[in-house]
Amino acid sequence: MKNITTLVVASMAAMFGGQVAAQTCASPLPLYSNLTVVGDTCTATNTLPSYGGTTSAQNEIVYSFVAGPTPPGYGAGAIVPTGGFAGTAPVVFLLPACTASTDPIAFGFPGGPLNFNAAGMTLGQRYYVVVTADPGGPNSGCGQFWFSHGYLPVSLQKFSID
Repeated sequence: MKNITTLVVASMAAMFGGQVAAQTCASPLPLYSNLTVVGDTCTATNTLPSYGGTTSAQNEIVYSFVAGPTPPGYGAGAIVPTGGFAGTAPVVFLLPACTASTDPIAFGFPGGPLNFNAAGMTLGQRYYVVVTADPGGPNSGCGQFWFSHGYLPVSLQKFSID
């Protein structure tokens, strides 16, 4: 029961706390299925100067999840960013590794969700979702955002009842 309570508290902190505890590749925020995430890239830093061949001077917030089998009836996940970025727009990138030399394998923007399919992912591999401003926009581009996603292709790692 204690583990379930801990999971609920962690989920609520991620949902409402945004990027309070961490936000970089070294310590990404966990993403859970069927959750709405809120944050503000103006409170973050720029730790990834590029996403492979795309340079980015804008601040970003990094989330992660481990790919697992897709729940029955759910073939893909989607993240749709929305938010108030003055003079630019929020963008989300899906990365198979969290380094400046890694090209995104998918991306999304308001009106164009980040779509990914569990069949195209390696089970057990950690993937990273990066929220930033449009890299083609001003270097100072940042703002508040929220995104919601359905079922991510994740699997339960441990369960116990005390």
